[in-house]
Amino acid sequence: MKNKSSEEKSTFGHFFNKIYKKWYVGLIIAVIIAIVATLFHETDMGKQLEWKTVDYRFRSFTIPERADSNVVLVAIDNTSLDYFEDFGVLWKWPRNFYGIVVNYFTSVGAKAVIFDMMFDDPDIDRAETDASETDGAFGHFIRQAGNVILGAEFTMNETDVTPDITPFSIEPQVENPLYSQNFKGGIIPIEILLKATRGLGFLNIRPDNDGIIRRVPLIYSFNGNYYPQIAYSGFISGQKHEDIIVKRNAFITNQLPIPVDKNDKYFINWYGPGGKDGVFKYYPFAAVFQSALALQTGGEPSLPKNTFKDKYVILGATASGLSDLRPTPFVDPYPGMEIWATALSNFLNNDFVTIVPWWINSLHVILVAFITFIIFTRLKPKIANPLMLLVIAYILGITILLWRADRILLNLSTPLIGFVLSYGYSATISYIMEGRSKRDIKKVFTRYLHPDVIETLLVDPDSIKIGGDSITATVLFTDIANFTTFSEGKTPKELVGLLNEYFDKITGIVLENNGLLDKYTGDGIMAIFGAPIPKKDHAIMACRAAFEHRIYCRKLQEEKQEFNAADNFHIHTRIGVNSGPIVAGNIGSKNRMDYTAIGDNVNLAARLEGVNKIYKTQIMLSESTYDLIKKQFLCRELDRLRVKGKTEPTSVYELLDENTEEAVRKNAWIEDYAKGLSYYKKAEWNKAIDIFERLSQNPTNDKASGVMLERCRKFKHETPKDWDGIFTLEVK
Repeated sequence: MKNKSSEEKSTFGHFFNKIYKKWYVGLIIAVIIAIVATLFHETDMGKQLEWKTVDYRFRSFTIPERADSNVVLVAIDNTSLDYFEDFGVLWKWPRNFYGIVVNYFTSVGAKAVIFDMMFDDPDIDRAETDASETDGAFGHFIRQAGNVILGAEFTMNETDVTPDITPFSIEPQVENPLYSQNFKGGIIPIEILLKATRGLGFLNIRPDNDGIIRRVPLIYSFNGNYYPQIAYSGFISGQKHEDIIVKRNAFITNQLPIPVDKNDKYFINWYGPGGKDGVFKYYPFAAVFQSALALQTGGEPSLPKNTFKDKYVILGATASGLSDLRPTPFVDPYPGMEIWATALSNFLNNDFVTIVPWWINSLHVILVAFITFIIFTRLKPKIANPLMLLVIAYILGITILLWRADRILLNLSTPLIGFVLSYGYSATISYIMEGRSKRDIKKVFTRYLHPDVIETLLVDPDSIKIGGDSITATVLFTDIANFTTFSEGKTPKELVGLLNEYFDKITGIVLENNGLLDKYTGDGIMAIFGAPIPKKDHAIMACRAAFEHRIYCRKLQEEKQEFNAADNFHIHTRIGVNSGPIVAGNIGSKNRMDYTAIGDNVNLAARLEGVNKIYKTQIMLSESTYDLIKKQFLCRELDRLRVKGKTEPTSVYELLDENTEEAVRKNAWIEDYAKGLSYYKKAEWNKAIDIFERLSQNPTNDKASGVMLERCRKFKHETPKDWDGIFTLEVK
């Protein structure tokens, strides 16, 4: 039976070796890859990946010239607040102020006035004004204008009593059921304003799963009726009639198809950065108000009379503390009203993003994957490798070309995934078919896995299974203090280069001390000592790695007068170390496993790294680690505390030096610190203050003593209730 099985395997291998380079095999593989890439694109991760590429396109290829100049913004900004404050009028302003402005817009011929604000409660009584009068004046001018749209919002709260708003509903021809969120109530303008206004515009907006606003609803369903979103309300208010047809992929408004996705959301076509220096014209509310008063009294208005003629005017707040800033594809948050301005401009100019259908994207992936397969399997590496770069250039080029031509949105992530998968498949099959040795496999995977794990895999692949074992080991976490400061002004490419330089050094130190590099955590690392092969001296190895890195930093400070960003990364590295039982092993799924560790002791190591920030230290050890290394290293107890998420207290220690006679003499001051800590624990604040004050000054300049000094001074005036000498951390 064994011989027969071997013969069958040999026959299949020989057959596959003959056909694996055939074009039809490549086409089948390309179709499979396209299916995989398309399914991935439908996941949250896949969508977010593609959204990031779309955000980049919006940021890199702006079209400010296409923003409609007939859409203008009136901002309640800081200058406006200051203007009224000079006259003794503080925020919130009397409602008749808005009435004066609305009346002004009417007199100068504005097409529509849209409030990105909600007047859902009555005005307040003031010494010189009555709320009913100010609300009444505002309502009067709204009714007189006949072109005002007030903001409103639907909620999921059944207690939000909603008045009858059916007069403000629209009546689309719904050929496809509208996506509904099953709203329970609404926040609606007060009755006197509701009766006066021409229309309502709803402000409900939900960002995508990554927190970025890219899409907005156009119509909301509530109690069997349909209501427009605020920008859409402004758009249809300027139309002679409102012929709306709801179809699967578009809302056809007066024969203008506005594209929507399967959830009936409109994909906003951004023009460029937001704010007063962005693509839309901003006017301060104070300037408009002054012009309104001047027009009434015969004075000189600050704005020309035709400024708002035939304009769609959107009013909202941008002042500090009032502004409604929203995350968009651009780096700086957008004022909420500018999101509506952008959508309104899109509608007015028929200026939409053309989203390529899914099947075209799938065909594109098939094309890319097939071409990659053919190049890799048919051509020599010297020719194939440069052509691979051309394939990538083609993917980027066609995507950008279509985008720049007319905002045609062709997926970028899926063809790149198709390229990677096709390249990976072709490379893997080629290596297998051409007899790559275990030595070559080991060489490739050494970059990613610990050598011990690789040896186990090569000897017995079945031993790598899902799950893990409980072991006693030491976990080390690092992080860079003030990383943002040191990385300011760096391009992504420069920053990645500097991080690679930093990680190269610190990772080398970990590996030289027999540590397992578990993962990179942004600007830090997680390392395990004593895994996967158990080591009795795991704590010593971890502390040795931490101390060697500190020695390297000291040399940098002694030998250099100026530091580059990578040097600063090292100098400002904080390290947390903890020892104890952890669960370590290959954790994941059948298709993807990572050797990692989990458990409370892993979490504590991460917490200790962060606690360095509080005590202004750089290497912090747990009590369990200290007990294992106190003969080899000189440490001082910093404090006894409860870290966030833990009920049991723990003493924390700072690693200072190797435990030598010279180091002990050099750091004799730590005995004084221990006395100060003892007084602190016993609430003898004055004695503790005397010691910590001395240690925080020259010549010791101990930063942790400075921290404890401030804490003692605080506790001296207000000793914590039930003080037991244990400090509880409220932050991670």
